[in-house]
Amino acid sequence: MTAQISDAYIIDGKKYSIVALSKPIGVDPEDYGLEAHASCTACWRGYWCGYAVENEELIMKRLFLYNAEGKYPDFNGVQVSPASKDVDAYFGHREYKTNMKMNYTGKIVLGADFIDKYYIHMGFQRAWAYEKLIELVFRDGKLIEKIDHSDYAKELRKLIDKDPDAFWKELHDDIPAFVDSSFSLDMKEKAWWVDPMYEPEE
Repeated sequence: MTAQISDAYIIDGKKYSIVALSKPIGVDPEDYGLEAHASCTACWRGYWCGYAVENEELIMKRLFLYNAEGKYPDFNGVQVSPASKDVDAYFGHREYKTNMKMNYTGKIVLGADFIDKYYIHMGFQRAWAYEKLIELVFRDGKLIEKIDHSDYAKELRKLIDKDPDAFWKELHDDIPAFVDSSFSLDMKEKAWWVDPMYEPEE
C-alpha cells in the first residue's frame, strides 16, 4: 500500500492537504464523461483536484486525471491542457484548468506544514501529522466559518509521543480496520472530534 496524493487547497495563499470531509464534495469525472485510471499506486482513483477559496467561495481550480488510453474529452466545456514535461511530475496525469464554483454544503478539515515523523505510508495522512489544522464550514459553496484545530493536533501529538511504541502498536492491532481508516476521509475516522451535523446559524 502507498500514501495517496490528496486533493490540494489554497487558503490565503497557503497550501493545505485534505484530512477529512463531512460528506463528499461531489466531483466525479465519470459524471462529465471522463474515465480515470490508476497510473501508479500513489493515486488509486486516477485523479485529484486543486481547490481554492476565493471571495469566500469554494472553487475547483484544477483537475488532474490519467486515462490509460489517452482519451481526454472536455470537462464541463474545458479542454485538457497540452502534454508537457510536467506530465512526468504528475505521474502521467493531464491537467484541466476548471475554475468551477462548487455548490458545497458541509465541512472540510485541512492540514498544512506536515511533520515527517508522523508519516504513514498508506492512504491519506492523519490529522495530528500537520502543524496547522483548520476546519472550513460551507453552505451552498460559501465559506461561513473557519475554525483552527492546530492546538488540538498538538495535544494529540503529545499523547502519541508519551509512548509512541504503544500508540503505533494499538493503531496496527486491527490491520483491516487500519487499512480502511487509512484510505478514508470520513470525519468519524480522521476528525472524530468534529460534529459533522452541526451547522452554525446564519
